[in-house]
Amino acid sequence: MRYLVLCLFMAYGLHADKIVFRDLSLKEGLEVAKEEGKPVFIDCFTTWCGPCKWMSANIFTDPAVAEYYNENYVCLKIDMEKGEGVDIAKKYSIRAYPTLLYLDDKGERLLVTVGANRDPKSYIEAGEQAKDPQRNLPYLLKNVEANFKDADFMFNYFKTASAANMVAPGMVDKYFEQFEVEEWLKSKNWEIIQYTANDVESKTFKTLLRNADMVVKKKGKVAQEFMEQTVFYALANGLYRARSEEAKATYNAQKDELLNIDFPGSKKVAFQINLMEQKQNEDYKAYGMVALKGTKEHCWDDARQLNDIAWTVYEKVEDPAVLKEAVMWAKRAVELAPSHYIYDTYAHLLAVNGQKEQAIKIEEEAIDLAKKEGAKTEDYEGYIKELRAS
Repeated sequence: MRYLVLCLFMAYGLHADKIVFRDLSLKEGLEVAKEEGKPVFIDCFTTWCGPCKWMSANIFTDPAVAEYYNENYVCLKIDMEKGEGVDIAKKYSIRAYPTLLYLDDKGERLLVTVGANRDPKSYIEAGEQAKDPQRNLPYLLKNVEANFKDADFMFNYFKTASAANMVAPGMVDKYFEQFEVEEWLKSKNWEIIQYTANDVESKTFKTLLRNADMVVKKKGKVAQEFMEQTVFYALANGLYRARSEEAKATYNAQKDELLNIDFPGSKKVAFQINLMEQKQNEDYKAYGMVALKGTKEHCWDDARQLNDIAWTVYEKVEDPAVLKEAVMWAKRAVELAPSHYIYDTYAHLLAVNGQKEQAIKIEEEAIDLAKKEGAKTEDYEGYIKELRAS
């Protein structure tokens, strides 16, 4: 029977216009891989993952990608939240989706990639790297100590091992301790930092933060944004988890340590986190005061943040002074990024400030934009009816 299945696959699979994912368990897939002399490729997905669906529709149907994988791999597609997928996710430390897992016929990792790249060629390149005994994950893990001063090798090591969650503990700090901070900013080392130095508790990141003025001067806005975002996401995650008294104490200690370092962008991060704290505490009077003091200073060129703050003020804040100022934030967001949902925010704030006719006009523009973008318009049309009836 297995021979018949194999023959049918060879007759159809190699000439299919999409990757042929075989209906096999991982154990069965490894057995077939051994018989065919091929490695295993697994699309590790979840049903709620949008990029997973996009990749299935746009990458796995690409003729060149399909031909390559059907010829070179035993391909499986496994939901990580059902059946054996739950154990597979634990075994291989799969924490983000989509994850593409490349295994040898013994089930050892050859390569792991995370995310949906839009370039079909990158998937063929990943498949080639996984099969290459001089570039794949086992080779990099085995040879890291011997190549510890080679920036090109270490870049490939950190990039590949990070995706597999297999960077040795303390390895990032150990690598950068070899150099003066100025050396960190050279091309490959800077690329390594962007891949690896996102642990705010690491010695490397704290050193980077304390030398932020020099780093930003040499690397520009991209360096400032990297540090801002790393600190913000760390504190946002800490705040989200701060439910118990112990977790709150840990969060507050981390916040105090990071925001007491006066790095470029620290005041913006402090403002964003303050807003999140008031929102989590459901103290919208305080939220309004924080927004009133800092929105124009810290978010004036960020349409998404302006819109988010303006909409929260519309929904939750009663202070007329804050509501009046929020009209200007929404207007600025429209100027920066004229999208239908931002126009909708602007219309609601105009209406709550007594400018009903202008609100109707702006909501009509939201409808026009929504139609052009293929979005639904029922809510916008309903809001116009509500305004006209009031």
